[in-house]
Amino acid sequence: MSETFQIESKETLYEVLHQLVKLRVSDIYITARKPLEIRRIGDILSTSHIAPSEGVIVEFLNSAGDVKISGLLSDPAQYPAGQIDGAVSLPDDAGASQRFRYNFFRVLDPISKHQTVKLALRPLSDKIPATDELLIPKRLVEDMDAMKQGLILVCGKAGQGKSTSLASLLQHRAEKFKHHIVTLEQPIEYILQSGKSSISQREIGVSTDSFSGGLRAALRQAPDLILVGEIRDRETAEIALSAAESGHMVFGTLHTSNAAQSIERFVNIFPTEAQPSVWNVLSSALRAIICQILVRDTEGHRVAVREIMLVNNSISSYIKKQDIQGVRRGIESGFNDYGMVNWERAAEQLLQQGIISEATKKELTALGE
Repeated sequence: MSETFQIESKETLYEVLHQLVKLRVSDIYITARKPLEIRRIGDILSTSHIAPSEGVIVEFLNSAGDVKISGLLSDPAQYPAGQIDGAVSLPDDAGASQRFRYNFFRVLDPISKHQTVKLALRPLSDKIPATDELLIPKRLVEDMDAMKQGLILVCGKAGQGKSTSLASLLQHRAEKFKHHIVTLEQPIEYILQSGKSSISQREIGVSTDSFSGGLRAALRQAPDLILVGEIRDRETAEIALSAAESGHMVFGTLHTSNAAQSIERFVNIFPTEAQPSVWNVLSSALRAIICQILVRDTEGHRVAVREIMLVNNSISSYIKKQDIQGVRRGIESGFNDYGMVNWERAAEQLLQQGIISEATKKELTALGE
């Protein structure tokens, strides 16, 4: 059994995190006074490093991050919500900076039966991958370039690479068009380079108080494109839809698995009496839905797989008629003429190329159900 190493200071925690990043981990989990855990190629592994106390973790976050934490998160009276989102940047000896996004949250310690804290860190790359590096189809990128207004949803569960794909698509547009791009993120993960555009990245809780408040303000900032990091409530959805309908390009995210489900989830954010109108507006304002998941390929690496829906006349008509099965048929029949891909076709293509196994194909195909 390997010897354990106790982390007692924020400086030592800095060093350990830099070491773990070099191992190409995708996530790091730090529970106060417990062994650090990492995720590599999708699997959770324990390490011999013992995390510091809650006080040291808070000191680390306050010294390296934008969000300032006072008191103890483990105390429900001080932090009723029980979690904090943010980002930290750690300088290294070479003068570079490693950025992480984090969620700091309260959990039950199974030994003491008391509340303790856990920190989920995700290392972020300074370099935003190009769209072709992420295997985003060239035809899709060209189609999206031609869109001057409307709503594009990038969907998938947490940890499936949505932020990376969005950053790539936005960086591409920043380099190609002379636009004002406003982003609302929680936290800011990738730092966009201006290219030909003017970039305004705003962080919820730091630059603005909420997605809805930041989005309402964005409409007064003469934007060409707005990114809404998460559409989670009626007010945000309503403003995003109105902005898309009135001439803005709006990118948003939902935690959904397929395009048809994403449409239903968006509509269901609204109360029942408002939904008929939402279906109608969405049929004309929605431009595309991209759903994404990361799966393990046959060589043990993680690869992004996507379902792609582009709104043509048929799909617009299906949405207006609230015909979700029709939307599914429209995606299936839109492959040749529009480059649309449902989960079943995406899985079959990867299987034929030898990239995924038969078992993974079945998992992907199930996402469309």
